Amino acid sequence: MEHPKKYHKQIINKNGRSVVVEGPVTTQELDHYYFDEGLKAFRPPKKQYEAIKSIAEFPEGRIIIARDQDKIVGYATFLHPDPLERWSTIKMDDLLELGAIEVSHDYRGLGIGSTILKVAMMDEQMENYIIITTEYYWHW
Repeated sequence: MEHPKKYHKQIINKNGRSVVVEGPVTTQELDHYYFDEGLKAFRPPKKQYEAIKSIAEFPEGRIIIARDQDKIVGYATFLHPDPLERWSTIKMDDLLELGAIEVSHDYRGLGIGSTILKVAMMDEQMENYIIITTEYYWHW
């Protein structure tokens, strides 16, 4: 299965802030930004930033980011399930996991989490996937 990716973008203007939500973004595009220190739900921010850059390199990997100028303040990852997960044993090329979604605490309440998901689903290719997730509200 091929995994074409089509870029989409929305801008949130709320409470005096302007946040760009865009993606999927490439590793090279991610190199132009830095991670907000508040993005620490899964691992230390620098390590999580490196993790999302590596996911962006996977053929199926999709990273959607929310940024305030050049600071990433939220993101979501989509990729094949981890081989250690039970549902990965099926080996379905059209199965993706929403692996992580997180919004920095200082940017919550702006609708970033829901906008990240809306932007992710703007790509028509997402209609070809079954997407599973196990998420917790305190990450977004």
